[in-house]
Amino acid sequence: MREPFHKSVLLEQVLESLAVASGRVYCDVTLGDGGHSEVILKRLNGTGMVIGIDRDAQAIERAQHRLAPFGNRFKAVVGNFAEIKELLRTNNIQAVDGFVCDLGVSMLQISEPSRGFMFSADGPLDMRMEGAGLSAAEIINDYSQNEIADIIWRYGEERRARHIARAIVTARAGQPIKSTGELASIVRRAVGERYIVKTLARVFQSFRIYINDELGSLARFLSQAVELLNCGGRLVTIEYHSLESRVIKDFIYRETHPCTCPKELPRCVCGRTPRIRIVHKLVKPAEGEIRANPSARSARLRVVEKIA
Repeated sequence: MREPFHKSVLLEQVLESLAVASGRVYCDVTLGDGGHSEVILKRLNGTGMVIGIDRDAQAIERAQHRLAPFGNRFKAVVGNFAEIKELLRTNNIQAVDGFVCDLGVSMLQISEPSRGFMFSADGPLDMRMEGAGLSAAEIINDYSQNEIADIIWRYGEERRARHIARAIVTARAGQPIKSTGELASIVRRAVGERYIVKTLARVFQSFRIYINDELGSLARFLSQAVELLNCGGRLVTIEYHSLESRVIKDFIYRETHPCTCPKELPRCVCGRTPRIRIVHKLVKPAEGEIRANPSARSARLRVVEKIA
């Protein structure tokens, strides 16, 4: 039987890392089905609140249903966390005591063929989280061979990117590529069956990340998050692949090493001091959680705290 909600990862570690305390305000910027928000609300023991943000209106609806018992202590907001400052401001929130940002994609979301994320079931080539902007079909049928290869390499880290892009351009010359099944078949013919599942996952991931500007949105969120945290507030991120990791590690390095003075100067004169400290550099799921939820295998949690 299909579970009614996506199973969130590292729940206990998120609670511990946020140091959740009664009466405080937390923001789940990747609400999804509300798993992390639910455990935070339970730990708050009737006081404080959680603001949940997601760009997917369908996810918001599921989370609102799940978290309805918490009443007005939970508030759902449709929006992209890249606009976090504006989203909180318009909801009369000036600062929060903690952010949780789980960058995983809900299985309920990607397993719906009509959304166009799946390579294992046929559906329209869409892949848009918000239903706006360029679709996968437009990119695959209109972009040049070099542009398609660049997307597959940059966002999927697929070494056969140019070969796959050439196969896509050759196939669309006959007629437009309209479905996920067609795209998957083209990739299969281009690279063969060896490691095909991993290859398809990388190709589909690359278009999804590009279409939804996932890395750009993450970078814009992180640049605002520190400013929005109360002193002592914490930012918890959960990443799943090296592209996300790179963005987060770059952000942490910049915030913990902000000095811009030339190295030859004997002391700092720019006056820039760190705004955060590292609480947990890297936390991995336990083997028990991986057995119960295989999608947790690649999850990696990092925690930073705002300092005065």
